[in-house]
Amino acid sequence: MRKKPEMTEDEKAEFRQAMRGVKPLSHTKIVAPPVPTPKKRKQQEVEEEASFVLSDYEKLDPVSGDELIEFSRPGLQHKVLRNLRTGQYNVNAILDLHGMTVSDAKESLTHFLKACQERDIRHILIIHGKGRDTTKPILKNKLNLWLRQIEQVLAFCSATAKHGRGGALYVLLKGR
Repeated sequence: MRKKPEMTEDEKAEFRQAMRGVKPLSHTKIVAPPVPTPKKRKQQEVEEEASFVLSDYEKLDPVSGDELIEFSRPGLQHKVLRNLRTGQYNVNAILDLHGMTVSDAKESLTHFLKACQERDIRHILIIHGKGRDTTKPILKNKLNLWLRQIEQVLAFCSATAKHGRGGALYVLLKGR
């Protein structure tokens, strides 16, 4: 390491002259902005992940009230889908959309999925009913469309007879 060169008396006097009238700072501590705690980051990430944008503009062929529906993301094991289809998983939460309007059902679904995600609930049952017009049940068709758009939904399928068959869906959500 190089040694600093000594200042001459002329340089020292010149420096004092330049600094005349300058007052020292009363507070010299530098305060760094607080770093967010990991919990706050985790909660923020969960909230960002949980914000669902559901579109009604995509088109799928409509299904009837008795028709069974099924969906799974690429890469999901066949055994997992088979277990879901046969009702092998315990249902940890249930959402009943009977009699709701489409907008109420959409809002209830997003709140319900956010709550499930926050609690790390993975196996849910959504009861939508078969609809008054069994040829084109509105909520069943909307759920078929909406659930496919939600990245946290790994798979869904029509429930077994004990949970409502064509009027309900088993849904498998991503874990944390």
